[in-house]
Amino acid sequence: MAAVVHLALAIGLYLSLTPSHLPDSIVLAQGSESPQNLCDFDRIKRFDRSGNLIASWGGKGEDNGEFIHPHGIAIDSVGNVYVTDEERQDVQKFDSNGSFLMKWGSDGAGEGQFSNRLEDVNTDSSDNIYVVDYGNSRISKFDSNGNFIAMWGTRGSDEGQFDRPWGIAFDSLSSAYVTDLRNNRIQKFDSNGAFTMQWGSEGSGPDQFIHLHGIAIDNNDRVYVSDARDNSRVSKFDVEGNLLSSWGNLGSGESQFKEHHGIDFDSKGNVYVADTGNRRIQIFSPDGEFLREWNSSRSGMQDDLVMPQDIAIDSFDNVYISDVGDAHPEISYVEAYLNEHQNLTSAECD
Repeated sequence: MAAVVHLALAIGLYLSLTPSHLPDSIVLAQGSESPQNLCDFDRIKRFDRSGNLIASWGGKGEDNGEFIHPHGIAIDSVGNVYVTDEERQDVQKFDSNGSFLMKWGSDGAGEGQFSNRLEDVNTDSSDNIYVVDYGNSRISKFDSNGNFIAMWGTRGSDEGQFDRPWGIAFDSLSSAYVTDLRNNRIQKFDSNGAFTMQWGSEGSGPDQFIHLHGIAIDNNDRVYVSDARDNSRVSKFDVEGNLLSSWGNLGSGESQFKEHHGIDFDSKGNVYVADTGNRRIQIFSPDGEFLREWNSSRSGMQDDLVMPQDIAIDSFDNVYISDVGDAHPEISYVEAYLNEHQNLTSAECD
């Protein structure tokens, strides 16, 4: 079906998230430029630490440098950017300014192949690339040129198996931690993919989960995870799975979340969370104190956030965000809003 061009604008106005009570919020869209084609919002966006747009690249399509549903994003030690797509069976590699460098992968279940739903991507200290293959329920490891190294995982609930893996992160010893969505747990592996431990179960208790998304580990080996849906919180653990703190609940106010996804840290250890359903980035201290937010202006400008998925921060505190322009959780509201506000022009794109 065709998408409505004024998707982001209609969603934002209809949901009416008002940042007036947030004096430190940063409104991303500024200036007098005209709104861009909102069917073309499937992009990677690079911001400075203050929330100013530096670069943006992509757009909907299947050619090199284009995306259908960009999701995972990672940065290696020299600043190259790796992006996975929930509807493409490949990993795309770019330089820090968005110039396409290469891609690898194809549809299938063999070595170096992927399902039609890829989630997270991350790098270890040696710049190896790890891809979370949600559909094949496994982790695949490559060098930075896309050469296959190893893979592990099958579908199931036993140790080392996954049922819809989502995120991956690494501690200072290169141990890998994977959020296992439908098994409501975090699994820990050594650098070769051998299972070492796990924690978590279904529920809303201190070390339980409902819908795990992103995971990130700071320089002090503290593990942060996005626990969405009914829990709508960020939980912080040590590397042995002991809960240290948690914050958040369902909503659109400060420290509240709606289907939040990716997590990463700046050079000061502050925690950046892609608050997907609320179309914003929230920033916290390492202990969960709310600091500020980057809140979408809903204007349709190129630096607006429509549906931020994942977030990666480089050594210069540049913030890279994968942003999706359709399939919004509140998409059912769009046509109703347009019908009520005939002054909004709408067009269709393929």
